[in-house]
Amino acid sequence: MKALSPCALADLSFDITWEKDGIAHQEHYFADQFNCWRDIVPDPLLKHIRNGSMEDPVSLQAKPGELVPEYRPDNVHYIPKSRLDIFLAGDGLVRGRFYPQGMISGIPGIFKGNITPFRCVDIDGDSIRADLNHPMAGIPMDVTLRVHSKLFRSEERGGCCTDWIELALSGPGMQARYNRQPTDFFLKKFFDRRDPRRDPRYYARDRFVQHIDDTARQNLSDLYETILRPGDAVLDLMAGWESHIPGELDLSSLHGLGLNANELKGNKQLTAHTVQDLNTNGRLAFGDACFDAVICSLSVEYLINPVAVFKEVARVLKPGGVFAVTFSNRWFPEKAIRIWEELHDFERVGLVTEYFLESGRYESVSTVSMRGYPRPYGDKYFPAIMSSDPVHCVIGRKFTVAAP
Repeated sequence: MKALSPCALADLSFDITWEKDGIAHQEHYFADQFNCWRDIVPDPLLKHIRNGSMEDPVSLQAKPGELVPEYRPDNVHYIPKSRLDIFLAGDGLVRGRFYPQGMISGIPGIFKGNITPFRCVDIDGDSIRADLNHPMAGIPMDVTLRVHSKLFRSEERGGCCTDWIELALSGPGMQARYNRQPTDFFLKKFFDRRDPRRDPRYYARDRFVQHIDDTARQNLSDLYETILRPGDAVLDLMAGWESHIPGELDLSSLHGLGLNANELKGNKQLTAHTVQDLNTNGRLAFGDACFDAVICSLSVEYLINPVAVFKEVARVLKPGGVFAVTFSNRWFPEKAIRIWEELHDFERVGLVTEYFLESGRYESVSTVSMRGYPRPYGDKYFPAIMSSDPVHCVIGRKFTVAAP
């Protein structure tokens, strides 16, 4: 592929990888119709786009302060609760959680309505300690750019300017712990639900519907292709009528466990299925170490005893086996746990990460997020929602030896 002309549009993607506290994170952000004349990316990448061959991806290592502002100790403030709009905190302030800066008064440069997040890092009587630094401040990152397609067009210099790295880094970092301390996600009230009735009644009605758009479904399938291997014995936890696993991936078995018998029977990829409500019976009726991998797609937000389930999943996994939990920003609000609806997308990534860590059964925990893709023109939510549904994944591997 030749270099892009200054008047071209191109579809690019950015893979931003980083690590904190031993957990690897990857943000995959798709830049739909990047404008080579006016849009913004870091200078080394822009020069390569305009002048170099685009046959291969190009990468750069970004030091702290190069892509987001430097970490500043003076951006950590002690704030009396009297200067906070507590109403915007939902269930109240929680240590480790993020909140909009607009709820703070009395700090220069912060205005009401500002949705830029700050982190509540401590609560002490009538005051809190608030970290206003960017969630990625102080973290080195690796950035890889790929060009997927290009479209030349006539000279045009007007229009808006998009900073694609700023978009890609809006959210990442919020899933990480603060100073290695777990966020207070596990208050009992956070796992209440709007509809407290037993789940089988709610799920008795068949729902042969797509829970995410077609592009997100393909991204989810592509992600599973990188996680699962041919010949794997796989458990699809909280399964429905579609498992999102590539059809060409030749698994040895795929057992679906879910709540609707008709949906499970309609899932042509399953080799066997079980109807079970994990919220009343979290014990899996399988022997120890019998699966190579377990997946849970678009359903983790409904678990009211998630850590117990994650421990049970580890029991049925072989040593070194993988548990991949994927989710998006769409769910059944009646059945989602209370805290799920209050969290930022990337705080949800942090919540699921804490399930893995709290269970004490997994090593090599990592996260992947895929965002920015255009929503298909034929989707029922287009054009009201222009972006495809995001796909987030948290992956843990069972300890290859007994957990310490």
